[in-house]
Amino acid sequence: KQSMGRFGDEFVEARRAGLESCLARIGRHVVLWNDDVFRLFLEADDFATKARLITEARVAAEINGTAPGSSSAGLFGGARYKEKDEWFARRMQELDAIEEELRALLRALDYSQRQRRELAISHGELGEAYLKMAGQELNAGLSGSLTAMGSLQQKLKVLQGRQGSSDVASFQLTTDEYIRMIGGVRLAFAARGRAHTQWQGSLGELLRRRKILEGYTQHPGRASAERLAQLKGEIARAEIRTETSRNAFDDVSLLLKHEVVRFDAARVRDFQATIETYLASLIDTQEEIVVLWEAYLASLRTDPVQ
Repeated sequence: KQSMGRFGDEFVEARRAGLESCLARIGRHVVLWNDDVFRLFLEADDFATKARLITEARVAAEINGTAPGSSSAGLFGGARYKEKDEWFARRMQELDAIEEELRALLRALDYSQRQRRELAISHGELGEAYLKMAGQELNAGLSGSLTAMGSLQQKLKVLQGRQGSSDVASFQLTTDEYIRMIGGVRLAFAARGRAHTQWQGSLGELLRRRKILEGYTQHPGRASAERLAQLKGEIARAEIRTETSRNAFDDVSLLLKHEVVRFDAARVRDFQATIETYLASLIDTQEEIVVLWEAYLASLRTDPVQ
């Protein structure tokens, strides 16, 4: 979030581009594109009200345990899950390293953008100085050369400003997007941890009830027939819950592996496309600059100052 300059043109444009990119990314996802909240965001006139109702319904389902794979412990957190799967542990370490490098890249891009803007300002100030000199110069030939140089610097200001805003901003957008997405991957990993905790909780409850039944079996007469029948029913339901939660954990793990692979492929593809676009734009800008300088040099040679 940004408290200052929230309504500045550059900030608003950056947010617009970020929203457009996010919507396009969600729209390309095989599952998310059909999510009811996403479709509501695109289609509803009163999105805020309807989205709040959907969120409240989902939260109520989580609390009541009626949502798929839900539990109040899963909703409100629990003990931190210590990863036991080597694949997930390694990928989380890799993502941590990637995030650190992306943040360093984003800082470098911010610095590069500031330098470009300062260079554009310098070109503009230099151009104004040349034009003022041209207005005071008595020699017509030199005055014309100074005027041409001033105009050239003004054009360089525009080119450097463009390079420092839209071109670098596109690179920044991609970098910032993937920093945020790594945060989303962390949340997905945490959801898997909660699914494991729920499974282990169900398993622990099942084992506890089985142990009680075993004690009654070893000591006949300590429990009535009704109590034994009730306990067996509880064990049967606990077995179903344990199997369901174990399957949910396996499903989440498999889905997460697929999504991490998808994430890696998209990251490579998006950064390669961004780098190519940035370099192509950089080359185009430099070529335009060369053309301007060559034209100015040619004008000096054609009409030398007398």
